[in-house]
Amino acid sequence: MKSKILKISIIVLFISFFILLNWNSFQAPFERDEGEYAYSAWLLRTGGTPYQDSFLQKPPLIIYTYLAGQMISPFAVWPPRMLASIFIFITAILIYLIAKKEWGEIAGIFSAFLFLPMIGFPVLTPFTANTEKFMILPMIGILALFVYFKNSLKSWPYILAGILSSIAIFYKPICLPVIIFIIIFYLFKLYKSYENPKISLLIKPFLLLGSSMILTSIIILLPFLKVWSFFIEEVFIYNSSYINTFNNPYLFNFLDKFIHYWWILLLLLFGLIFEKPKNILYYFTLLIFSLLAVLSSTISHYYLIIIPFLTLLCGALFNSLLESLSLNDKQKKITTIVILPIILFIILFPFKIQFSLSPQKLSEWVYGTANPFGESMEVARHLAEVTNKDDSVFIAGSEPQIYYYAQRKSPNRFIITFPLNLPTQYREQYQTELVNNLENTKPNAIIISKRSDSGLYREGSPEIFIKYLNEIILKNYHTIGGYVWYDNDNGHWQDILDEDQTQRASLLLLIKNK
Repeated sequence: MKSKILKISIIVLFISFFILLNWNSFQAPFERDEGEYAYSAWLLRTGGTPYQDSFLQKPPLIIYTYLAGQMISPFAVWPPRMLASIFIFITAILIYLIAKKEWGEIAGIFSAFLFLPMIGFPVLTPFTANTEKFMILPMIGILALFVYFKNSLKSWPYILAGILSSIAIFYKPICLPVIIFIIIFYLFKLYKSYENPKISLLIKPFLLLGSSMILTSIIILLPFLKVWSFFIEEVFIYNSSYINTFNNPYLFNFLDKFIHYWWILLLLLFGLIFEKPKNILYYFTLLIFSLLAVLSSTISHYYLIIIPFLTLLCGALFNSLLESLSLNDKQKKITTIVILPIILFIILFPFKIQFSLSPQKLSEWVYGTANPFGESMEVARHLAEVTNKDDSVFIAGSEPQIYYYAQRKSPNRFIITFPLNLPTQYREQYQTELVNNLENTKPNAIIISKRSDSGLYREGSPEIFIKYLNEIILKNYHTIGGYVWYDNDNGHWQDILDEDQTQRASLLLLIKNK
């Protein structure tokens, strides 16, 4: 009876802890990546075609996910956030199951509880429904499959592993090195499990994996075959050039932050001194592969990929420390009940303010007011008021969430302006394409984002687009209002702007002269 009460208490605590960490993120304003996905899903829903009509560097599964959210509530921000949270919650359960299978129940509980604040590490901008949060679940699902069904001769684990592999990759391809390593490792373990190992014995599982991956990929890509050239260009060709702009190993900048805030976890390394946990080298290698996948990235939420493997290692090391103390089961449980909350408190205390923030303030706390996310919805409302639903509008900057909020379409695919300015070989080509489009379509309204993080212009970039934009604004458009910031905490919409207010504005709304 006591054991049952303890299990129920742990489940209730876990769910409550999860809600505490996420409650104020569901209604926080979209950031620009979410705006891309929401707008692309809305395009798909209203007869448009992502990739052709919206420049999108991600594979299409994220579009389907946001489309599912819009089926729940067409104009709300919370459905994709809720879906992302469900994915994370299920991932936490898989973390528990993997650690329990490998090192016992205490390791499972420790890893699962630790996973929640670590995947919500504010430095990694984790409160959005980004691709990494959806990718992690199928990636860890593959790991769990092979932990529970290693050396299996049944077909379904390999078919399911192939399906999950494609799903993870078509959310975010950065997981590819990790998935390849997991599959190769377990095929090797299967090969070694036979009394008379032969390569031919791996043909069936390999074919099952490969065929299910290919079939799943075809199903995912089928709706976009007619825009295949745009898909290849944006997701593969442009991305390859974009990745090459990451010249420095920014990983070390993030490692410095991990050590600064998670120093307490370094003490778990003493577990290696007393007793090396089972399969520890395998999980450490997974961590290394996940780190290599994001080695040069400056984008913080890419680093969410490492969190599951880090928490599994922590669970293994904590269990090793307990084993070294020669405690009985009751003493191990009591020790865990004392130590785990202390570790969680140390990890969360520097960010204690987040739990009392409103959704709007949470967004400002994470991104600052240098990104015009909080005001985008109000500016979009004014945009919708002065345009008709069939009018085309252009946002000069990378704030596609405004298109979605206003339910207005861009006349071209460049719903973000980063591709025009980032130092790739395509920026001059893209600027020329955009200028030609604007010259032909003459949008009814233009919103200018004056925030530097919006990517409207970058020092050293070709000036084809920015010169043209300035010319048409002077000739054909006039400002009817903007969102003005008076300090870092206070801003509001203003209809008539003087010169000082224009300078202070983050977003300006212009309409075409009659």
